[in-house]
Order: sequence, then C-alpha cells, then structure tokens
Amino acid sequence: MSIFAHLGSRVIDLDGRRKVKIKRLSRGDLPDWVACASDLASLTVAEAKGCHDAGGPAAALARAWKQAARIDVTARGRKVTVKRIAVATRWGMAVSGPANAHLSVKDPVDEGEPIKPEEKDALFIGLLRLHIANLIRPLGHVELSDALKRMTHQPFANRLQADVQTARSLLDAAPVGDVEKASAISGLVGGIVTRAGPVNDADISGADQEALARLNLRPIFVGIDRDLIRAAIDAEPDAVRVRLTETAQPDDFARSDRAGGWIVPLGQERRIIRGT
Repeated sequence: MSIFAHLGSRVIDLDGRRKVKIKRLSRGDLPDWVACASDLASLTVAEAKGCHDAGGPAAALARAWKQAARIDVTARGRKVTVKRIAVATRWGMAVSGPANAHLSVKDPVDEGEPIKPEEKDALFIGLLRLHIANLIRPLGHVELSDALKRMTHQPFANRLQADVQTARSLLDAAPVGDVEKASAISGLVGGIVTRAGPVNDADISGADQEALARLNLRPIFVGIDRDLIRAAIDAEPDAVRVRLTETAQPDDFARSDRAGGWIVPLGQERRIIRGT
C-alpha cells in the first residue's frame, strides 16, 4: 500500500457529490487506515495491534479484526469490495518477556457490489486528496490542505468548483523544491523537518541546511510531486496513475514513498533549492 487516509475517531467522505463515503457499522474505535496501491487499486481497510500477551497474539488479532470490520466503504449506499487486514505483532525479548516474536495477519477480501467506473475513480481520487492533505498540512501548507479536504466532502457542484479553483491558486503560489545534484527529483511541494520539528521558514539557504546538519538536527526535506497534486485537484485518475507508476530514479540519499512523496536528508551531499 502506498496511499493512506487516517480515520482516527471519525468517518470521512471520499466524494461528497457521488456519495462515496466511509460508513460506520457499529460503535467503538475505527480501524487505523483506508489505503490503496499506487496504481489506484486494491482498496484496503487496515488495523494493527501490538501484543504483549505471553500466550500469543490471538486475542490482539481478534481485537484488530473487530476494528477492521467496523466500517464499510460505500458508493451511493452500495458496499464496495475491500481487502480487510488485521495485524498483531509481538516482539521477542532477550530477557524479561516472551522470547519468540510473532506476526499474525488476517486479510480476506470482503466482496461488495459492482460500482460505476466514475465512482471507483472518485473513490481513489478522494483517498489521494486526503493522503496529500494530511502530508502537507504539518509542512506549512495548511490552506492547500484544507482546500483538498473540502473537495472530498463538498456535495454542491458550484462550491466544489470554487474549492478546485482555490486549490489550484494555492498550489501555483506554493514554493517548489528541487533537489540539488539529483535532477530526477524536482518540483516538490513540502517543507524541512528536523529533530525539533518542522521548520516554518519556507526559504532556508543551502548554508543554513548544512548548518542544521552539522548541529546534528538531522534536517530532511519531505515533499510531494507538484504535478501529482495538480492531477489530484483536477480529478484526473489517468494522469495520477501515470505519475504514480513511473519508476522513481534510484538515489543514494533520497527515498521515495511510491506515492509521489520524497524524503531527502539534507547537508553537504543534498540541498533543497527553492523556487516558485
């Protein structure tokens, strides 16, 4: 899985106009995530539990499964096919605990009803919009994040179009980062994060980036491909699939999340050059 929307304690809409949403089935904690693969397929509901039971992970797995089964994804009231995954893990302890590690998984496919292709596209675009919104918000792009979230639950066409225009304008105004010495990694919207948290200043010089590294603050740039954000705003699933299925060029320092995102350690070897 590459694209994730965190549920927390609330249900969410994925497309308000097409009535694609997360439906709660019973009271209690919701599963951690609704997720999909980078090709906008394999819709998944996931919940993971840690386990410290000496007798094994069976009880923790049962609790995780109960949460994973607590929601449906629906399109105009019709249940959508999902893969439900419950995971229970237990570390092995050298002393003062169970010696054997366990990883237990229950992951059946829960068949739903057929839905229209445009509803399926809307489902995955909504999931991607939430993924992007949650990623960029703590990096200083609060207004763009809010616009993306509004687009997922807006039921009225004229208001949705206004949100789309707002999101486009905010994206056009957002600073863009290119990775020095890595020409294949460019056009990223994001921000710099250190051990002390995100850095609010959007324009940090290369010398300052090196200084943060020398101070052992471990600066990294976290960003996501601007063209992917634009395709998500414009609800272009084919363009999204092309961007996400392109093979990322290997880099000795930067890491791709296979969902348009990059994590770039900063310092002497790699620096972010900011533009607009």
